[in-house]
Amino acid sequence: MTVEVWLQLIQTVAVVVGIGFGLIQLRQLRHQRESAAGNELLRLLQAPDMADTVLFLHQLPHDLDSAALRQRLGDRFGPVMNLLAMFESLGPLVARGHVPLDMYAEYYRGPTLLCWVKLHRYVEEQRAAGWPTLFEWVEWLADRMRERVGAADDLLAAQRFGAWRSPRDFDRLARRGG
Repeated sequence: MTVEVWLQLIQTVAVVVGIGFGLIQLRQLRHQRESAAGNELLRLLQAPDMADTVLFLHQLPHDLDSAALRQRLGDRFGPVMNLLAMFESLGPLVARGHVPLDMYAEYYRGPTLLCWVKLHRYVEEQRAAGWPTLFEWVEWLADRMRERVGAADDLLAAQRFGAWRSPRDFDRLARRGG
């Protein structure tokens, strides 16, 4: 082989190694971004007023009209609207892919569906009264969470991930439901 062929071969190998390194870096960056998003989601949910609000909402009857909802909530109306606003702000982040849908569902599937089931009538009344886009992302997220409901999604983590031995097992177990 001539020197030119060797140089071309070395250049080709260098390009392939560079592309491989770049792909590894992109994968690590994606993992770091998802970890940061997961930590932020967890922080939001762990705020004491958020957990208290979700528990309070759980006790409410379904389909309360606006007047009955405001009466039942009393001074908790503000925290309930804050909870909806939190989900509203997360919707575009999920839609843009900044927060993976799977990760969002792991943290918020239950609370998102609970909020929409308990508060959709209030939201629809407010939309009809002149605020047509009120909590549109909450509704979008609730729709995505409903689409995800399957037998595997309703298994407790102890059942679903009983065969877990390392973080490498997570995706496999999450896909097959246990």
